[in-house]
Amino acid sequence: MSLSILLVAPLIGLLLSLFAAGGGLVAVPLLNAGLGMPLKQAIAASLMIVASTSLIALIQKKGWRLINWRLHRFFAVGAILGGFSGAAIGLEISEKVQAMLFTMLVLLIAWWINSNSIKKLAREAVNTSCNCMLALFAGFASGVITGLLGVGGGFIIVPILMLLGVANHQAAVAHSLLLIISSSLAASVRYYDYFSITWKPVLMLLALAGLGVWIGGWISSRVKTAKLQQGFSFALCMLAVWMLYKTHIFDMQS
Repeated sequence: MSLSILLVAPLIGLLLSLFAAGGGLVAVPLLNAGLGMPLKQAIAASLMIVASTSLIALIQKKGWRLINWRLHRFFAVGAILGGFSGAAIGLEISEKVQAMLFTMLVLLIAWWINSNSIKKLAREAVNTSCNCMLALFAGFASGVITGLLGVGGGFIIVPILMLLGVANHQAAVAHSLLLIISSSLAASVRYYDYFSITWKPVLMLLALAGLGVWIGGWISSRVKTAKLQQGFSFALCMLAVWMLYKTHIFDMQS
């Protein structure tokens, strides 16, 4: 395992700790382009890494204290069903299509987290009563992305939660971490056949991701979120370019 991969791996936990998002966006390229895993195996391993790291971050933050359990119940049911469905779709399409969709998602999120729309949403969020049917649908949509591409979907879940009435950002992060755990585990059930992999490097990435959770907790009160988002959006663009280069997804002859 190269030094560059060892240095980037803690970013998985760092992002989940700070934003409840982004872990899978780093884990999948590291496993696929960095360690040479076939994409579907990389997605399967990413689901387990993201679920485990999200659990570590939730424990670190004592996030269960901030959960609106009524809202979470409906969102979680949708996320589990969506995760299972997204995995079923992912198993039926080619790895090239999955890689293309993943790269498009990475670039979309890199743009969106620095857009005015997400900043406006954070300012306007207010506590409201639970719109349970909308929570069910939103959970399903985020779960499909999780199962299809091996990412937790936190950058989608957190803004949706704020629209659904979780006005406090820290509470939205706690909800997102718990939802990522459930949807990732549900999706991993469908990827069971792809778990015949060498687990030593995966467990090493998981350990480094756990270190990243600790680092994220340490810097969360010392660095402004806006600065972190700007740096992360740049890192996402670099990861997307790296994945395009390593996987040759636009090489139509492969």
